[in-house]
Amino acid sequence: MNIYIVTNEYNPEGGGLAYSCLAFENMLEQLGHDATIISSSVPSGTIISGGYKPSLGYELAMEKKLKEDIKLLSTDGLIISFGGGFNAYYAALLASKSRLKLWLMFRGSDANISKWNPVESYYNRFAVDCASEILALSKEIAENVQLFSSNKLDIKVIPNTAIRNSEHIKRIDSKNITIGTGATNLNEKKGISHLLGMVAVVNSAVKDLHLSLELVGQIDNDVKEQYIAKIEELGISSDVNFLGRLSRDEFRNRQKTWDMYVQASVCEGMGNSVVDAMSMGLPIMISNTGYVAETAQNHLPQVVFSSLNPNIMADELSSLIGLKDKNLRYEKFYSAFFSAITSAKISHRWEQLLASNNQKKIFEYKPSAVLSLTLHDVSGDKHDNITTPVEVFESFVDRVHQRGFGLCSMKSYIQKTSEERERWIVCTFDDGYTGLLDNALPILNKYGFTASVYICTDYLGKSNDWNFKDKSRRKHLNVEELKELFDAGWEIGSHGVTHESLLRLDDAGIEWQLKESKKILEELFGPVTSYAYPYGDISPYIETQVKKYYDYAFLLTQGGVFLNTDAHKIHRYYISEINQIINGL
Repeated sequence: MNIYIVTNEYNPEGGGLAYSCLAFENMLEQLGHDATIISSSVPSGTIISGGYKPSLGYELAMEKKLKEDIKLLSTDGLIISFGGGFNAYYAALLASKSRLKLWLMFRGSDANISKWNPVESYYNRFAVDCASEILALSKEIAENVQLFSSNKLDIKVIPNTAIRNSEHIKRIDSKNITIGTGATNLNEKKGISHLLGMVAVVNSAVKDLHLSLELVGQIDNDVKEQYIAKIEELGISSDVNFLGRLSRDEFRNRQKTWDMYVQASVCEGMGNSVVDAMSMGLPIMISNTGYVAETAQNHLPQVVFSSLNPNIMADELSSLIGLKDKNLRYEKFYSAFFSAITSAKISHRWEQLLASNNQKKIFEYKPSAVLSLTLHDVSGDKHDNITTPVEVFESFVDRVHQRGFGLCSMKSYIQKTSEERERWIVCTFDDGYTGLLDNALPILNKYGFTASVYICTDYLGKSNDWNFKDKSRRKHLNVEELKELFDAGWEIGSHGVTHESLLRLDDAGIEWQLKESKKILEELFGPVTSYAYPYGDISPYIETQVKKYYDYAFLLTQGGVFLNTDAHKIHRYYISEINQIINGL
């Protein structure tokens, strides 16, 4: 398979992300895939900036790069974003433009702390909406990625692979202990301020224990000045040593001289420096974040700080060092840890995942199956998650007609015989925007086709201000406009009252959304028998509640296609998928 890895860091001597990406590429090559690295950035030296709009040069350079990168892609490839944020956003643009599948791999801060940055949050939301698979380095990362979607995501946790180089656990025999931590670009990444506070507490308050702290990595001058000021204030100037940036081999050799590797990060994925220290048998103590800490909780919870308060850290570090059987405990923990992430085991997991992707069929057409289309708005000439350009929709409808199929509402579909249904596709629109009356209706009328439109009753005739994820301003159809669609043979269905996910509501809220919307619509248009789940959110309990009020209900990418078993969880397909289905018949 042709796999395109989109990354903003790729260097054997780079930081954790860059080094991990190199290892990931090598693993894919060993599995027999053709892996190609695509950068998500342009060199700053190639950008002409300035003028009335300083950002124009960058924007033009990125647009040029996007067009050039698309030319590199094969029609049967897979795009994998190695990291979130803008990197994931660029990968999602590539995937959307090329119609290739997108997989996202979140590595750490790209998910854990990007929620505090509105721009990064937007990038992640956009990418998550485009992805067919999402992977994370830890459970913590997976939980944070979930925040970027209103749907429940199936996020797989797959750690990096690592090799244990030493079976021997280094003993801590002296009361004068050297601890260390590091990263390519250090600053506050490993929680240096917390470590400085801990060193000060230990050296002043813990009897018979003295710490020396070594820090490896590039530290910006303004940050280093603050560290130096804090060190002087704490009175530990002789106990802290800044080593600056080292090569990877130099860093590993320096680690061997330490008694312990200690870090106090607020958020981690699966730090290479931590795993390297473990690999060479160095005892570690780390904060409660990332894959290593999650694994340690099941084997040796004492190596995980319960708090980043320096006094608690000092107490827990001294308690760990005082354990008489700590080496035996470390040995059991490291043995379990490394045996779970061998190259063979992680490669096998990836091999299964990629093989499963190759085996997935978009749709196996059977005459008894419901073939249904999901859309929102039809307008303009730009494609996004909500909008289908007028020309694209018109071309699609014509293709459906040319292939001997038709588009109809769910109400019309149910009234047809089983033989007739074989050539009809249920066409559904969620939310009910004015583009349906202005653009979709004339196109469907040309062929005598109809559709179902699912309405949120609180938004009749109002703008889409409720949808913060939609960057385009749209207006919902009012009652008179909906009657025009209804008179043209369209079905008016329910999409709830306020487009709230039923998963987020209590029993009373669920019933109100289902019952009230049906009541309002039936007073206007007569019997309402079908429903579309907001955001495609469903659970077995919610399905039973929907059955009380509606005969049929539509999902998005979940569900099934047989009315006898899936009437209240009908799967819908995108235009691109419908095209492939009808072209193959």
